Amino acid sequence: MPAGIAFELNRSYMEKRMQQQSVLVRQLAAALLIGVACVTAQAADPVSAAPAAATADDAAITAQVQAALQKDKDLSALPIVVNTNAGVVVLTGAVPSAAAAELAVKLAQAVPGVKEVKSELKLPG
Repeated sequence: MPAGIAFELNRSYMEKRMQQQSVLVRQLAAALLIGVACVTAQAADPVSAAPAAATADDAAITAQVQAALQKDKDLSALPIVVNTNAGVVVLTGAVPSAAAAELAVKLAQAVPGVKEVKSELKLPG
């Protein structure tokens, strides 16, 4: 094969290879831009980030209310269940008196981050 033909074939091959690489680089750049846009949009969207933060806050509130109930000598042995959703605490279980139920609600209300306390505590009888 003459040198001129070999040079042209090599040149043609190199041009095609560069075009393929150029297309690949453009596709990678586009994918990167789309990925950055998605991450930026998600970070800027407080609604999508809120559930995770709210769940963590709710778990912390639940733990703090449970700790407050356990610290009280009259309530610590009672089967009071604490659930929290969006800062709203729901107390369920059985208590021996209205005074015990009121105390449980009062202790839950004193926990930072509690927006509301709903008592579903059952009295005997």
